[in-house]
Order: sequence, then structure tokens, then C-alpha cells
Amino acid sequence: MQAMNTLKRTLLLTALLASLGACSRSDGVNGGGGGGGTPASELALKAETALPPGQSGLFNVVGQALGLATGNPGDYGAHVDDQREMYWNFQSKPGVLVTKPGTAEVPKAGIEIYRDSYGVPIVYAPNVRDLWFGVGYAIAHDRLFLMDAVRRMGRGTFAELTGCGGVAGDIATRTTTYTEEEYLAIFNGLSQDAKDAVQGYVDGANALRTKALTDPTILPAEYALLTSIPEPFSVTDVLAAGVYITRFVASEGGNEFLNIKMLQQLQAEYGSASAAKQAFQDMVWLEDPKAIATIPASTAKFSNQNAPSSGTRETVFNNMADWAMALPDTVWKGDGTGHAAMPSPCAELGTVTGAVSLDRGASEVISKPLMQAKKATAKAAKALRKAAAAQKIVQDLVKALIDLRAHLHGGSMAYAIGSSRTRDGGTLMVSGPQLGYSYPLLLVEYEIHSGDYHARGSSVPGLPVVGIGYNNDIAWGLTTGYSKTIDSFIETICSTAQQTAGTCAADQYFHKGVWKDMSCRSETVNFRVSASGIPAAPPLFNTTKKICRTVHGPVVARDDARGLARSLQFAMWQREIETIEGLREWNKAKSFKDFVAGASKLTWNENVTVATRDGHIAYYHPGLFPRRSGDTDMRLPSPGTGEYDFGSNLSFKELPHVVDPPEGYVANWNTKPAFGWLDGEGLGNTSRPGGAGQRVTSILDKLATRSDWTFDDLKEIDRHHGIHDHRAREYLPVLKAFRSANAATLSDVQKAALDTMLTWNGDAFGPDYDISNPSVKDGPGATIFGAYVDAIREELFLPLKDNVIDSGVPDPDPNNPNAEAGLTVFGRVSGVGSHVFDQSVMDNLILRILKPSTSGLAVRRDYTGGRSRDVILRAALDRTLQALSKQYNGNVAMTVADLPKSTRIHPRSKLCSLSGVIGPGSDTIPGTSCVTMPYEDRGSWVHHAGYEKP
Repeated sequence: MQAMNTLKRTLLLTALLASLGACSRSDGVNGGGGGGGTPASELALKAETALPPGQSGLFNVVGQALGLATGNPGDYGAHVDDQREMYWNFQSKPGVLVTKPGTAEVPKAGIEIYRDSYGVPIVYAPNVRDLWFGVGYAIAHDRLFLMDAVRRMGRGTFAELTGCGGVAGDIATRTTTYTEEEYLAIFNGLSQDAKDAVQGYVDGANALRTKALTDPTILPAEYALLTSIPEPFSVTDVLAAGVYITRFVASEGGNEFLNIKMLQQLQAEYGSASAAKQAFQDMVWLEDPKAIATIPASTAKFSNQNAPSSGTRETVFNNMADWAMALPDTVWKGDGTGHAAMPSPCAELGTVTGAVSLDRGASEVISKPLMQAKKATAKAAKALRKAAAAQKIVQDLVKALIDLRAHLHGGSMAYAIGSSRTRDGGTLMVSGPQLGYSYPLLLVEYEIHSGDYHARGSSVPGLPVVGIGYNNDIAWGLTTGYSKTIDSFIETICSTAQQTAGTCAADQYFHKGVWKDMSCRSETVNFRVSASGIPAAPPLFNTTKKICRTVHGPVVARDDARGLARSLQFAMWQREIETIEGLREWNKAKSFKDFVAGASKLTWNENVTVATRDGHIAYYHPGLFPRRSGDTDMRLPSPGTGEYDFGSNLSFKELPHVVDPPEGYVANWNTKPAFGWLDGEGLGNTSRPGGAGQRVTSILDKLATRSDWTFDDLKEIDRHHGIHDHRAREYLPVLKAFRSANAATLSDVQKAALDTMLTWNGDAFGPDYDISNPSVKDGPGATIFGAYVDAIREELFLPLKDNVIDSGVPDPDPNNPNAEAGLTVFGRVSGVGSHVFDQSVMDNLILRILKPSTSGLAVRRDYTGGRSRDVILRAALDRTLQALSKQYNGNVAMTVADLPKSTRIHPRSKLCSLSGVIGPGSDTIPGTSCVTMPYEDRGSWVHHAGYEKP
């Protein structure tokens, strides 16, 4: 971390904090540096939020028709698009608590639902159950179709809505989640408050659903297209939605086969298994001692893996890699990973054109409510289906919903500023969960008031809790933790040959020296028929699958002929919903002590950042983490025969955390939590493995510049990291050294190109900032720098663009013309997900090659072909100038005078219809394509909160 500008002024304080020791700074409420600011009684909450494009996701048939006619996103419905421009201009709306704007809606006696000027529901109720009745009712009004989709994804009943295309995903969900009886046991284990919250939410959602069945103005138009209606919600729906969301945004792992395939491709590229293992460890390291971490090494260290029983981690890796590289692909993908074969009659119907008619049997099973809903929307449905592109519309809707399941992901940043860094001696907080943009957003905002519960924030529709938010005493943010919580075990199962020989029986596996029976059951997945992708009729068809579990967890793929299977061990198995208990505590917390009590109950793996009115800031990395065998490598699967089984979970105190850090601030952007906490299996937008460069440095460097931050300044910080090129911090010093060392031999245009980059301010956007202009351009410095980074990557790793790891996943490399051929080694290591200007894993490796002092790791093999730093950078500079001449100068060699022509069109973020065909950003005819806005690296929902003097 860079030295603070105020180091001289704070030297005495820093020394005092250091004397308290790492333990005191990372334990409980007695951490150094906090609680000593302005008394809480003199501070008041200040809060603002922004939820682009708007609160509402309700597109009824009237709004859909008007929006299609005008092409104006705001015409699709009230509060559909009223926060988009505000957000992109770095503005926000008031978010203070305890207001009662307008006239309340009273869906049930005692429950009042107010709406602020942006449509955010503010719910008052006399008790917990009624409170969440009101929230469930309000959110069902705003996001009924999304709630329906999320609960169906969680229950494994998606194909009942979308048809054949949803079957494979439903089978995978049934495989890796729970039975009705298990969900009931989970529910019965909750506190009474949590039970009341879940049941109240269900009751409220169902009250709105019942109303919508007879009122077309609040029934989403998607149901008209799908000739369907939402079924009643249940307690299991809410629990299943929570488990499902956990799998995507609060857990990580189970993808070890991507590393195996990467090892195999590296062997093909570099010629030997030994070379492949060396290269792999260069690209997928476990820990860099000089990496950016949320908790600096000088503060505290934490461990998530036991030491090897003998030898070193290097020995363990080599042994496990040799074993893993010999595993067959048949245990990689299977029924439990979403790769089940298409059932009959789906395959046959896929070749049929036109719609499938309802036969008499189908008509007889349509319920009376369905007939009523169909009648209420018949006119709109008929109009839509008469369109020339009607078939494509329904196909696109189904595809969009299936893509929603496939691409749900997590990200996010959060940072807190302590009392020693603020003008008023209070604390400040910014949270920005990053779940992409769409119409509507995957998050929804609301405010609650009942008894001790007073909070405002965001959540996923279907979950009865303020997940990220604030109250009058604490403000908190969550970011996906990306620590490994899902592990693959390779089971030795009874092969068909062994069954024939009588050695063992079908569905047995070998564990701790004996053959054991798997726990197996049958699951029946119902689905609608889909002719040419268009679902028709009720879900009259079904397919039945055998679902099995071992002691480690559900079996997701198996090869009975070879006697092998892969099971997944989930650290949170049947404990995901316990997180509601911790979040519930935050919704009514009065102090930092209350916050810690809630954090200790979290089972999800989320980074948590908090700022409190009583003067504390803190970071926690909570969740359930097993004590992994030291003889396993978390980048690879583990043998399931028993010798490598995990131990008990780490205790809450053993998890990464810091309270009131001496720097006076703390920030996390999916960053490595702490040193000693190994980085796991992931690559790409997970920002792991961690290196010297990472997007969070744009926040940390900014926070270090002042000691008088105010609430109003939070917009400035948000804007800074939103438009900054995070790669500039680490690359520019290397380019400066290259420029200085080669001044005498570089050509004029080479020097001018370097000087243009070195005098650039590091912002990826600018100098003009016109959000309404889709052709707005960035300056020459940002443009040339981006092209240069691409050229350096290709100069060192270009051959890896041909090494495909997974043909079923498009390559994320924007410069790969054959991206649909599959995920490549190059694309995986250089990938940054939605963080366009982030420092990738490949960039950190490049810096390790060009400037070894940036890393605590040595490069294991030569990627330079024996060339020096300057030879590589000169070749990459020539490559850059050639690319610039082709793109900006008519393929004529660039001169010094031509360099200012290098102005790329700034990348655009797409706001597309979540359903693909309904609402703004849809592909309907004559509707609009996706709405686009300038790319900013910010939260999809942003909240600024702070405790300052009034």
C-alpha cells in the first residue's frame, strides 16, 4: 500500500495502534483506532442511493404497447427508467429513514406501504410477520415475473415455465439442492422471527398474485406470451431461492476440471507435463506475498488450509496434478452439472415448425385461475402473437430466461472510512454490489419499520431480508467472497465389471476401506413441450432421474464403466438459510457489537464491510470453511476414498477480519481477504489469484489522499474508481523506465506514443463525458495505453489463444475472432469479466516477468524467448503502432502528428430486457434494442451512508 500523505501527522497514532498488536486490531470491538471520534449522540445518518434503471420491473400489456410505440424506456411503466440518467451522472436520490410520503396502500389491516418519489416501498407494520407481508406484497408488485423465475430456478421447476430448454438446469438444481422434507427441517431450525419473516413474505406475495390474476394492469405481460400464470408461492420457494442465489453469489468452487483441462492444454503447448505444471503455477498461484489484500500482512494473517503431512505444497501439487490429469472427462460434466440429455419428446419436437396445439387432455387440466388470467390478457396476447416475429419473440423470451440462470454472478465493492479520516469524526460507507444492468435490475430496494426493525437497502426479489443497506446506527456492504466453499471429490464407485463379478453393488462407493451405499432417490422434472423453442400447453411431460449422494455430497457426474464419479462437497450444506439470522440482526442493530453478533451467524461467503455511528469500521470474511487436508491442493479435485476428507469448520475468530485498521479505512473489491488465506481455484473476474495490481487500488489510493472526507465527498470517490483504468498504476512505472532507458534509440513516434501514455491521468473515460452520446470517445492516452496492454499480452502469450479448455463456453477475449470456439487458456488468464479496465491475472504475471520486484514469486519458466524487458516492450510498441494505424489511420504508418487520431469509442454497458422481449431493451419488432450507457466500473445499486454532524 502506498504511503499516506498524512503520515507525519499520524505517525504517533500509528505507532500507538501498532503497539496494540495484530490480535487486538482484528478481534471483536476492541480494535485499535476506532470508537474514539465524535460521540455517537452528536452524529446523524446521511444516506443516498441509486438503483438503475429504476425500481419497477412491472411491464403490463398497456405499458408494453406504449413503450413499443414510442421507443421511450420510461413509457413502459412508472419508475421503470427514472434512475438511469441520475446514476450515470453520479447522482443519487435521498435515502434517509422514517418518512411517509404520499398516501399509504393498506393491503392488510395494520400494514402501510408508502412509496417515495422513485417508487421505493416504505413499509410500516405492527409485527414481523405483517412487516414482511407488506414487503412481499410490494416486491411482488414490482418484480412478480422475476420472483417467479428465481423461485423456479431455485426449486428446479423452470422447465414448467420455459419448456424443454429448462430441463437440464432443473435436473442439476434437483441434484445439488434439497428435498421438500429437508427444506422443512431447515425452516423448523430457524428462529421465530425468521420464520415469521419467511411466512409473511410468502403471504404478501400471494396476496398480490391473487390480485394480479384479475387485474391485467399488475399482471406482467410475459405471462401472456408464455400462456401461463404465476403459481402460488410457498415457504419452500423462498428457502430454495435463497439456496440458489447462494450457489452463484456467495460461494465458489467445483470447477477444478477447468484447471485440469488447462494443465492438459499447457502440456500440449509446452511439450511436457513438467513444463505444464510450471506454467500452471505461474498462472494459477496460491499466494503472492506482495499481493493486494484487504487485510495487510502487517496487521494479521489467517489460514484456510492445513500444512502438508510431509513434504511441501509444491510436492502436494505435483502429486495431485499427476493424478488429476489422468482423470477422464466423463466425470467432468454430467446430469448434475446441467448437461443432461434432452428428454423425449423434446428432441423430436425440436425439428417441428409451428406451435403445438392443446389437445383435449391438456385443456382439461388448465385450472380455472389460468383460464381467468388468459381471458383477462387475451386481447394483448392475441395482438402480440399476430406479429410477424411472434415465434421469435417467444423463443427469445425462453432463451433469455435460461441465460439468466446460466449467467447469474456476483461481484461488488465496498469501502468504509474511519473517524480518523473524516472531517466530523464520524464514519462513512459506500457499497456497490455488481450484478450487471438490465430491465429490471436483479436487485430491488425497500425500507422497513416494525418494532426494532428499521432499515433500508437492497435484496434479491424473493428473499425476506435487507441484504445490503443501513439503519440509523450501522451501514454495511457485501461483496462476493470468492473463497473456495465447494470442492470436487472423485469417488471410486462400483464399476459395471465389479458388479458383474459380485465385488460390490450398483450405487456403492469405496470409502475408508469399505464399500458404502450411496443415498439415492428419484426426482421427476415436469416440463412443457417446446416446438421450435416455443413452450406450449401445461407441463404435461416429465422425465425421471436418479439422484445420488455420497458422504461428500451430491454426485454430479459418473462413469460406471470406469468406476468413477464426481461429487460436490458444499461447505454450507443445508445451512445456507442461517444467514438470514445474521442479516436480521443487522436490520435492527444499534451498535458495532450488535453487528459482530450478526456477522458471526453468517454462513454465506461474502466480504462484509461496515461503518457504525459509534465510531467503528471493520471488514469480515465470514462463512463456513472446512479445515482442508494439507495433502490436497484446492486448485484440483481430491480423491474421495477417505484419506483426504476435510475436518471441522474454522471458527468465526479464525476467519479473516480487521477492526478499525490503522490506515483509517478499509476497502474490498472481491480482493484477496488476507495473507495465509490461499486463493483457491478461480481465475478471471474473481480477481484471484491476487497480485500487486487489482481494481481495489483505485479506491485505496484515493482514500489515502485525505483525512477530512465528508459524506458529500463520497460521490467523488465513486466517480474516481468508476472511470479509472485500474491497470495504469502498475504498468505506467514500467513504461516510464523503458522510455528512460531507451531514449536514444526509440523513434520519434515511439517516444511520442510513450509520452502520450505517461502524461495521461489514468482515467479510462474522457476527456469528454457525454452520457447521451453513444459515440463519445476516449482520449489518445487511454486509447494507446489499452492497445499497448493488449500488445504486451500477445507478445508473451499469443500461442495460448489456440488452446481451448472448454468448447461449451465462449472465450472472453474481446480480440478473439473465434470466441465461439470455446474458452481458451489465454482468455481465461486474461479475463476480467465485467471489469473492462481491471488488472487481470495475466497482467500481474506480465509485471512479474518485466519487473520482478512487483511480486514475491519467481517466474518458473521463460515466456520471453530469452528476450529482455526492453526488447519485449519495443516489439509490443511496434505491434501497438501497427494496430493503431489500421484502426485510426487508414492502415498508413503512424507519425507523431497522427497519434491524436487514436481515440477509441468508449465501451458501452448494455441495459437489456431481462426477459429478452418484454420491456425496454428488448428485441421485439418494432421495439428497441438494448439501451446502452457509458461503461463505468461501479455497483449496479449504489448506497452512500455516513454518520456526520447534522
